Amino acid sequence: MITNVTFGNINNTSPFQSGITPDYEDFTSISTDLLAGNSYQISVKGPSSSFPSDVVVFIDFNRNGNFDDAGESFYIGKLNAATPANAFTINGTINVPVNASSGLTRMRVLKNSNLAAYSDPNAPSSINTACDNLRTGQTEDYTVNITGNTVGFPSPYCGAENVTSLTVSEITRVDFNGLSNDSSIDGNAETIEDFTGTVFNANRGNTYPVSVTGGTHGQTTVSAYAYIDFNHNNQFDADEKFNLGYLDNSDPVSGHQSGITSGMITIPANALLGNTRLRVVKAYESNSWMGTLENLPCPSGWFIGQAEDYTINIQPESLSTSEVAKDSSVKVKVYPNPTTGAVTIKMKEGLEKYEIYNISGQKLSEGNSEIVNMNNFVPGTYLIKILTKDKKLTTEKVIKK
Repeated sequence: MITNVTFGNINNTSPFQSGITPDYEDFTSISTDLLAGNSYQISVKGPSSSFPSDVVVFIDFNRNGNFDDAGESFYIGKLNAATPANAFTINGTINVPVNASSGLTRMRVLKNSNLAAYSDPNAPSSINTACDNLRTGQTEDYTVNITGNTVGFPSPYCGAENVTSLTVSEITRVDFNGLSNDSSIDGNAETIEDFTGTVFNANRGNTYPVSVTGGTHGQTTVSAYAYIDFNHNNQFDADEKFNLGYLDNSDPVSGHQSGITSGMITIPANALLGNTRLRVVKAYESNSWMGTLENLPCPSGWFIGQAEDYTINIQPESLSTSEVAKDSSVKVKVYPNPTTGAVTIKMKEGLEKYEIYNISGQKLSEGNSEIVNMNNFVPGTYLIKILTKDKKLTTEKVIKK
């Protein structure tokens, strides 16, 4: 028999009763909410006789009254033989498709003894369908409420409709130009979260530091990208992408394996003015089985991560040398400014690296010397992105005469 099922808000215990346990138990009055496109952990506990028992979960995602469709069954594994007092628990993951029908639907949990597994641990499952006649086991039914289908969200931009397998790994914080947005790691977040009510201000021709914090699960290839629809064509074009790098596994989120990465975003001189969509994507990538995420403004395929949408209010150029994006904790002096030749970068944190950009966002040079030679630069306004030894970013504006 099954003695406990834990799944979302469901934590149902049905005590072992020797000789009177029914083959089927109806717990459809017990339910939990599931978000389309998300993944959830499930645990099933129960004793088994002399033979291991298979455990399979079925969910009627398209609400057509059966469990026969692709993607509606989940083999959780085998429970080893044990007495009721020493019953084992087995854990698995349920992936809710992004196109799952919203509303109440049935979940079925089956447990059945597998005679072949007594001598062969790799024996195939003894459960083939949700309506199998069980040798010695039990069936329990529950209700799940599917909500928040993210297909086509957030209009008119692409959503998560092309995801085939999904695990949401949350973004917990985005910092841009002095403003921050925080969200928690709670296991219930959407694939794409709508924070378009959060507005970051920016000026044409300026470069701004941006940082992304979130879960890494201890992996070293969790990357972050930012996409900005500069031409307002309701999509994210190839030249509207910013690679922010890999999260560093520094565990900034208490109690979670997490990291942070920082990069720079330059607003082109020809960017359209006004409210503009910004999308931040954090995702795990592995060249061995899914390729890189070079073109991923829209979650698709086998996706482990999350996206968040924001608004950037792009304003005209600002040529004041004081109106630049800075980390307030970094005290930098760049002098002389304006300059006719070289400038010197001074800071107590120490210089790790600098990059120089023109007002259109093109990188012109880089280096690690505190003295920057600008003799060959034509007169104009330039941005120097500065990375300190303690990995802080700031940007200074320099005028070359």
